[in-house]
Formats: sequence, C-alpha cells, structure tokens
Amino acid sequence: MKKRVKTGISGLDKLLKGGLLEKKSILLSGPCGSGKSILAMQFVYNGAKQENEPGLYVSFEEEKQSIRENMSALGLNLEELEKKKKIIIVGGEPGKIDHFMQRAGAKTENIIEEIREIVTDNKIKRVVIDSVSILTLLCNNDEERRRTLTKLASTLSDVGCTSILISETKEGTLDLSRHGIEEFIVDGVIALFQLRQGDKFIPGIVIRKMRGTDHERGIRLFRITKKGIVVYPNETMFTDL
Repeated sequence: MKKRVKTGISGLDKLLKGGLLEKKSILLSGPCGSGKSILAMQFVYNGAKQENEPGLYVSFEEEKQSIRENMSALGLNLEELEKKKKIIIVGGEPGKIDHFMQRAGAKTENIIEEIREIVTDNKIKRVVIDSVSILTLLCNNDEERRRTLTKLASTLSDVGCTSILISETKEGTLDLSRHGIEEFIVDGVIALFQLRQGDKFIPGIVIRKMRGTDHERGIRLFRITKKGIVVYPNETMFTDL
C-alpha cells in the first residue's frame, strides 16, 4: 500500500482519500489572494506539529518575519517550531537563496542544489517552494522552464520529500499554471479559484490531478478562517460529471 502524507487541513485529506502520496510533487495554483501560501504553510506546519516531519518553506519574495507575522494571525506559531528545528523558513532576505536571483548569470541549478543541501542536512520531509513562477524568471524559454521544474521535482523526490510547488495564475481564468507547462511535470495539481457569483467571489478548491491514486474531482468550497484554510468536502459548487 502506498504511504499517505496527511496535510492535516480540515476537509482536504478527505478529498485526497487520506492525503498526498509520499515523495510526490504537487502543484498548488491560484490567483493572487486565493490562499495558496496559507494552505502550503499549513501543510508544512501540520507535518512538523502533528506528524513529527521536519519541513522547509522557501519564499523567493516574502521575508521570514513577514511570514511569521502573517501565519501567527492564523494561530500558527512558526517560531516555536523553528527553535526546535522542525521548520526551516528561507525568506526573501538579502544573502539567502534568493541572492542567486539578483546575480548576473544566475542559474536555477544553483538554487536547486542549495535547497537539496538544506533538505539533506536537516532531514526535511516536506517542502514548499513559493513560488516556481518566480524561480522560472531565471529561464529564457519554455524548454528551460520545463528542465528546471523537472529537475526541481525529481531532486525533491530523490531526497525523500513530499513537495508543494506554488504557481501564480491570472485573475479571472481557470488556468492551472503561469506558463501552461507546470501541470504536466508534477505528480498532482490542486487548484484554488475565486469564482464570481453576483457581487461576491466564492473560493473554490479542486483536485485536478493526482497520479497513482483516486481523488474527489468536484470543485468544493473552502474558507480562510482564523485557524487557516478549512475545506468543506460535502459542499459542491457544481454537479460532478
């Protein structure tokens, strides 16, 4: 039986038939403000807190202190787990991983290798990359983007990690990724939407792809609450086909 990695997110594991498959790469896509970073951090936090699985969260834009403060508002005490070395956060501060992004002639291989070293040195089991949309800015074309994402996903799998790779999508579309290639490289795709109904935007989540396992396929409602994201697996937005 294939080992499951529980996200610990209320309702989501039910859609996933028990959780993500171990050592797989999952694309988490959605427009700005849809809750991608919250869901991804909950995955890392719950792994460290509930399953004793150390996690790594890499952000190419947001600084560590900003991440801590934003997640603290949702009841996630990251500093407590950082002190215990259960969570490592690499933020967008000068001198960290993102220094490659600022350097002339920077290569994505350097960043991937640095991530691999952090993972192996700290026995990391869960990884979030926020976001691959930023990482692939170093690529000149779709072929380079494909090679980079393939290398990233395979490296994380080879070192025993279950990973979430975040991708920004355009507002008002049902796109699954920024460039239209990311979803074909990963093992699974979880998409977040902001669906307009009248004068409101209703948040929806769907498991679009999950290799090697069954999963729910309908778009379900979710909410960003004071305790993070809660998925309502029995509340569908549209009739399943």
